[in-house]
Amino acid sequence: MFKLLLVIAGCLFTVCALAQDLERVQHTIKELTSSKYHGRGAAHEGDQRAADYLEKQFLTAGLKIISNNTYFQSFQYKINTFPGKLSLATDKGKLKTGIDYILKSTSGAGQGKKCAVVYVDSSIFSNDEALQKFLQKDLKNSAVVYQKKYFKEFTSKTPDLLGQLYSAAVIIELQEKKLTMGLADNSFNTPVFEVLASAFPADSKTVTFEVENEVINHTARNVIGMVEGRTKKDSFIVITAHYDHLGTLGKKTYFPGANDNASGVSMLLELAYYYKEHPLEYSVVFIAFAGEESGLLGSSWFVNHPLIELTRIHFLINLDLLGTGDDGIMVVNGSIFKKEYSSLVDLNEQNKLLPAVKMRGEAANSDHYPFYKKNVPCFFIYTLGGVAAYHDVQDVAKTLPLTKYKEVFTLIVLFNKTV
Repeated sequence: MFKLLLVIAGCLFTVCALAQDLERVQHTIKELTSSKYHGRGAAHEGDQRAADYLEKQFLTAGLKIISNNTYFQSFQYKINTFPGKLSLATDKGKLKTGIDYILKSTSGAGQGKKCAVVYVDSSIFSNDEALQKFLQKDLKNSAVVYQKKYFKEFTSKTPDLLGQLYSAAVIIELQEKKLTMGLADNSFNTPVFEVLASAFPADSKTVTFEVENEVINHTARNVIGMVEGRTKKDSFIVITAHYDHLGTLGKKTYFPGANDNASGVSMLLELAYYYKEHPLEYSVVFIAFAGEESGLLGSSWFVNHPLIELTRIHFLINLDLLGTGDDGIMVVNGSIFKKEYSSLVDLNEQNKLLPAVKMRGEAANSDHYPFYKKNVPCFFIYTLGGVAAYHDVQDVAKTLPLTKYKEVFTLIVLFNKTV
């Protein structure tokens, strides 16, 4: 027992010494969130540039290529993008892209000048006279404005109501809380803006707008490399993180994605550097996934076209949202793989690393999930507390605190020695 404690203590010292210097971590996050990667989305080859950057990092780390003389695994998917002109203004002034408004992911293209504002309130869902009055309006030159919380009622009340809504020149959904961007694989004809209610003057009379969109068949690439194990070369520990993000809104505004998920990618790279110098008995495979934000597409592609035998994966750890940690970490699947979760908790307590190691059950919320559905034992780890920026333009490198970054790194390394 004393011998084991000495080994763990020695390992902990080595890991902590390596993880103390965050300069390379910060450089990786700053690089991936810079404007030249265009939010690591499909438009302007943003994710392609990020994949090329990761290829260079894998080479520098000395990772082994495992298939077809390339780190890349390509796949295709459809996505609605907004790479061109984009603007929104009322007669009271111009609104700021990404700050005052975003686009609904299924928004179509369109333009209009001084479209009359038609305000819609909840009365059309409870008053038949108000409903009929709205259904009879000619909205082709109008901007329909309503609170976003009513959209479900538009879809459930009557098909005629939803069709009337989308006959407008433009739709303005007023959002009371933060703006949260998503992605879609198709678009409808009508432009739809999601606007902060506080940014849209209540006495606005007209709206002027322009939206360019393009639904494309996009080729994306997973980036995959390996550190060969000392004795169990054909059994694997797998470390994953998605590198894609939400891309652009127009030509100038992009989503940096510092916490989501430049932070996880930086951790993956740091672990790659570490394991190259300190290989495990098992081989360690590193996968940076594309297409996560569009529905776990890269990881789903991999499990259906695996480059290693899934049955030979001893354990997988997926890394996402690792830039904070003030309140510890959450372990998705912790209540399912109880033995491994208990090991994480024990290691954390023994080494006094994080304020909490919390658990939850299964969740289809990141790239571990397609593996889990294929019976691969796995965790998804993300940090808790700190900054609240998520799927918005405020998720930037300079505000990412990396509060418990090195402690999370240390815990993962110690855990991988026990599984």
